[in-house]
Amino acid sequence: MPEIDVEYVVRVAKQLGFTVDPEKVRKNQEELEKWRAETRETRRRHVDWEYIERQPEPLKSALKLLVETGDLKLAAQVAGQKLGDLNEHRIKAKIPITL
Repeated sequence: MPEIDVEYVVRVAKQLGFTVDPEKVRKNQEELEKWRAETRETRRRHVDWEYIERQPEPLKSALKLLVETGDLKLAAQVAGQKLGDLNEHRIKAKIPITL
């Protein structure tokens, strides 16, 4: 995911009448990226890569995208499948849901 433009966040918050500490925004951004990396690594460790590699395109790419992002809705769009159908493949590929 793209980095958050801290100055933009502060500017928009000010326009809306809020006060935002830029350092806290940066710290939260760092914590969020750390969390994303940890959840991505969890998905990578548990996945059945052989199952994914046996799938036809675009399903194979969609499952790989799901492993990297955890975004089931986006992966379903890439695969051209309904969410429930892609979720069945997620289960077979042993891709965990990470929160």
